[in-house]
Amino acid sequence: MQVPSKADGVPVAERPDLYASAEQELFSLIALTARAKRELATRLDSRLTPGHLPVLGMILRSQRITQSEICERLLVDKASLSRMITKLEQLELVKREVDPEDRRVSHLLPTDLAGERWHETFQGWRTDLRSRMTDWDDEDLSKLIDLLGRLNLEIQSL
Repeated sequence: MQVPSKADGVPVAERPDLYASAEQELFSLIALTARAKRELATRLDSRLTPGHLPVLGMILRSQRITQSEICERLLVDKASLSRMITKLEQLELVKREVDPEDRRVSHLLPTDLAGERWHETFQGWRTDLRSRMTDWDDEDLSKLIDLLGRLNLEIQSL
């Protein structure tokens, strides 16, 4: 059965069942992602919340970033982010470095401990996830990557 698309000239409103199914799958994925974030945050350190993960992940990826940049990218308010950064500093996962050219600006850098814990925490998760997809062929994995990429672009434009 061929699924109608915009290219077929079928009005979008004529596919309510497909949209409902897609929405349900997306909501299921969001719920599973929230649970995984909670479990991964706890594995990283029992004192962290799921909200700390994207912040620490961004600091690890960038290796040097300001709080303002994190606020912009993650759409987090400054007060919430400040509390998260303070907790990450207390746990010795992040350190601040004052910009020598503009002393009003601080850069956040990950510590070696953050990198080690992050790797240890996510390695088991990655291994488990990949083991569940070993039977998927390359075409299915490529389709998943393409579709998730398209979905991410659509969601970003909301």
